[in-house]
Amino acid sequence: MSRILFVAHVDRTMLLSGGFVTFGPMWLSAVLKQDGHQTDIAGIDYEEVEKTFLEFKPDIVAYTTFSGGQNTYLDWNRRLKRKASFYSMFGGPHVTFSPELVEEEGVDAVCRGEGFEALPEFLNKLAKGEDITNVRNWWVKADGKIYKNEQRPLIKDLDVLPPPDRGIYNKYKDYRLARTATVMTSQGCPFNCTYCHNHQLHKMRVKGDPIFRQRSVDHVIEELKILKRDYPKIEYLIFRDEILSVRPKWVKEFAEKYPKEIGIPFYCLMRPEIIKAEVVDDLIKAGLFYVGIGVESGNDFIRNKVLNRKMTKEQIIQGMKILKDKNVMFSMYNIIGAPHETLETALETWALTVKCKPTFCDAFLLTPYPKTEIYDYSVANGFYNPDIKYPDTYHDRIIMDIKDRPQLENFMHLLGVAVEFPWLMPLIKNVLIKLPLRPLYNSVRKFWKGYVYYTRIYPYKPSASESMRIIYNSIFVSKV
Repeated sequence: MSRILFVAHVDRTMLLSGGFVTFGPMWLSAVLKQDGHQTDIAGIDYEEVEKTFLEFKPDIVAYTTFSGGQNTYLDWNRRLKRKASFYSMFGGPHVTFSPELVEEEGVDAVCRGEGFEALPEFLNKLAKGEDITNVRNWWVKADGKIYKNEQRPLIKDLDVLPPPDRGIYNKYKDYRLARTATVMTSQGCPFNCTYCHNHQLHKMRVKGDPIFRQRSVDHVIEELKILKRDYPKIEYLIFRDEILSVRPKWVKEFAEKYPKEIGIPFYCLMRPEIIKAEVVDDLIKAGLFYVGIGVESGNDFIRNKVLNRKMTKEQIIQGMKILKDKNVMFSMYNIIGAPHETLETALETWALTVKCKPTFCDAFLLTPYPKTEIYDYSVANGFYNPDIKYPDTYHDRIIMDIKDRPQLENFMHLLGVAVEFPWLMPLIKNVLIKLPLRPLYNSVRKFWKGYVYYTRIYPYKPSASESMRIIYNSIFVSKV
């Protein structure tokens, strides 16, 4: 059997503060171990990857790529190839939509879409010396050619999957110390926001593939029983589903079983225009502690025409009111720097957020990733030059050609503070965003986010040593 080293983004701050991990390697590792393969993971930086590579001696290095970070992984792969012989494969969102990455030096194959079935089939054929050029989902470089294979149908029943291999991250002390863990009950999203990859996934579906798939409540409960057994320190769960409440009947069954068998407070994502009082009641019954809600813009044109969010201000305000009336804490997430963004439209976002009175407001800079609708729109309308290299994170800089760009970047970093203390807005708008102090404002954003998370958003209070470790990592280590 093969030895596979997964390379994926590993952020020490996120490991400790939220148990945040890249789910792909964790689930694929579980699937591969069923076939007898051995796995490991690395990804903090190149030095850690190289050290793990030399110690683990993998036959295969499998990179999980997100747009913005693929060039870093290409560089790491080329450097590792100079040290030893191995088969390199790339998967994840970036190559799913930009499989031509297989043409790059040192890349042997890329996997488009799900790897739950495609990866085991490919590895087993590779190990046996069989033909690997005709495996569905794969683009393969061999004999001086590139073989482009069709997509396979999605797994219809996610209950056939084993529980994710959380142990692959146990090598990291921050992960072992975490009191929060992340969970996913579903795959897919029924909405088509222009800045997201989901609309492309919808187009890639084979006939008969569902847009949204969710594991049964019992399957999720069994996974969480294992999590409680293996990680008894866990006091909070973060459900990373695009929207946990897509199926109200599922939520109702979950509300009956989860508190009896698991009983850990949790966070989930919702959309404001589909928030229903009865569904919120069921989530509260289950153990809901906190909700994250993407609004993205207070300007109607940007929100609905440019970003395709399809929600009115009245729906947003009403959805938040339901949560407020039921004493549910929530964060509002916004995007700054979309096409047509100005200081005036950004101030609309601030005003709407203040009106909704969230527990916390977070903001991000828009990046038009390739193969998304916002990318096509931005290029066609002169907002983005595709020759410009996009940043590694969505807090770095605005790469769109829009007015007031430096001020908008500063505005994004200070938005959370401005929502908490609205009386600061005149100072922020008229003075602070005009100063060349973006690194300072970035630190302010990180510190404020860390403070709010550990005084409001988590159901437990961190120890002094935890707090210091998180604050240090947030400011000096994390890129997020």
